[in-house]
Amino acid sequence: MVQVRFSEPTKLAKDNVQWHEFLSLESPHPYGVLPSGNALVNNSTTTTSRNNPKQAFVRQLRDETWLSILGFCNGYSLSRLVQSCRYFYVAGHQPELWRDLVLYQLHASQSHLSRDVMGDSWKDCFIRLQHQGKQRHSIPHKPLKISGFYSDDLYRLHSCRAFCIPPAWLEEHAPLDNPQHWTSKGLVPCIAAATMTSEKFITEFEQPNQPVVIKGAATSWKACKDWKDPQYMRQQTQGRTFRATSGAAPLPANFTLDAFQQYCSQPILEEAPLYLFDREALQPHSPLHDDFYPDLQRTCPYLDPAPTLLDTDDKVGHDLFQVLGEGKRPDHTWAILGGSHSGSVFHIDPNATHAWNAAICGRKRWIFYPPSITPPGIHPSADGDEVALPLSIGEWILTFWRDHQERKKNAPPHERPLECTAHPGDVVFVPHGWWHMVINLDQVNIAITHNYVSRSNLGNLLRFLRQKEEQISGCRDRAESIKPEQLHNVFLTALQQQFGTDAPWLVAAQQQAESHWTCKAWKDDDDNNNNNKQSRKRPLEDTGASGVKTTTSVMAKAKTSTNVEQSTTVASNAPFSFSFL
Repeated sequence: MVQVRFSEPTKLAKDNVQWHEFLSLESPHPYGVLPSGNALVNNSTTTTSRNNPKQAFVRQLRDETWLSILGFCNGYSLSRLVQSCRYFYVAGHQPELWRDLVLYQLHASQSHLSRDVMGDSWKDCFIRLQHQGKQRHSIPHKPLKISGFYSDDLYRLHSCRAFCIPPAWLEEHAPLDNPQHWTSKGLVPCIAAATMTSEKFITEFEQPNQPVVIKGAATSWKACKDWKDPQYMRQQTQGRTFRATSGAAPLPANFTLDAFQQYCSQPILEEAPLYLFDREALQPHSPLHDDFYPDLQRTCPYLDPAPTLLDTDDKVGHDLFQVLGEGKRPDHTWAILGGSHSGSVFHIDPNATHAWNAAICGRKRWIFYPPSITPPGIHPSADGDEVALPLSIGEWILTFWRDHQERKKNAPPHERPLECTAHPGDVVFVPHGWWHMVINLDQVNIAITHNYVSRSNLGNLLRFLRQKEEQISGCRDRAESIKPEQLHNVFLTALQQQFGTDAPWLVAAQQQAESHWTCKAWKDDDDNNNNNKQSRKRPLEDTGASGVKTTTSVMAKAKTSTNVEQSTTVASNAPFSFSFL
């Protein structure tokens, strides 16, 4: 039995992780790349820029330019190119290049990744796909360390992949029933599940729109016991695949569960690793759904979609979207699986919904910013329809952590960010309108998340459905779902039919929706501008759980610049043959 050591609440210091703590990388660069400053103290004459005309020619272009060019190579050209010189051997083995080749091939063949195809790298995976069905044995790729190779851009890419996880993030704090104690130290309140009642949750957290960690709320769930066993998970999901993607990937990919588990164990992941975020795995009456839902009703009645204890008089369900029926409502429940350093970059949850997130396996670091307080490095458009932001979690940390610390220290108390670590069995309440980032800390991290609407955010949600139609997500790509242009009217009509047009809480929500926002994540001044737009181009596919479209500071194929002020959107094209003679 594992002994958990808690920090005493009365001795907690204000969370103060410093920027330099991330710089002790968890692994050296696999190809031996060092920052360019090291060349000044290295007397070697075998650097990539000396004594070799080909190397000197290569160095006439920036690394980011070469990575962009390499992104247009097909697999044959890239395989030949990495044999041509030291520079292309290193640059041509960036995992993002081979990942994109695999994703394009899977998309073209309408196939998925299985365990027999996954290897220790994306290059291995690409080669196995080429040889699939053939009696050929491929030798796994093993990186060679190249001495005297200096590149700030390539080293920074690896730093964003392998930044050190601070020990302070791994500590587990004992719960304390005093929210002010936590927020004064820059931490999300951590309340013991045994002391959290429905009335306390609604009046102290949901209605005031404040995040909270409900300590140990899911510890007794069947999922927390059984999902730790990979074999159990494979048996329960046999015959189906899961969708995974990231903000840097040109396309999503479908994995079998054991293939994705194999991917998470790869020694060299991308800067922004793929993240399994599947909306179908926890459908009602599925084996995995039955592993958590009955326990949720038992341990967290305030999160149960069934009537809450405060609403027994009129039997108002806590998740009001239920009135639309399963399948017609926007996506709401996801199974989440990711490896270390994966996670979600800053976003606001979709459709003005609240959410809860239960950590089943592995630990997660959460960073919250209050509504209307935009995190450093995040640049939303005036109407919130697009966001310019760093591509990856590592890029944001290495570029903006010092700004984040400055805000924690000097911003007015109600504008300061909050942080917490969710340990297995903890449930985090995510209020609507809050910016948040989530970082997975362990090699395997599994969670369940659910988005919902209750009385506390109904007015803002109705206003969002009416005023922000183009930002509605979770219902565009399913034939049976109610489409964004109809969702407001259909939802409101369903509420009135079930609860009556004169229900006081419903009348109050309608009046508020007609007049103003109560959450500062959205501004009344933006609404008129949004309504006056004559024609807006809709996204080609659903925006997913973040609820916003993103414009990042990266090229379609490679990212080395962190200057988000010059963010651009670049179309991602299929690779073509690019011959080097």
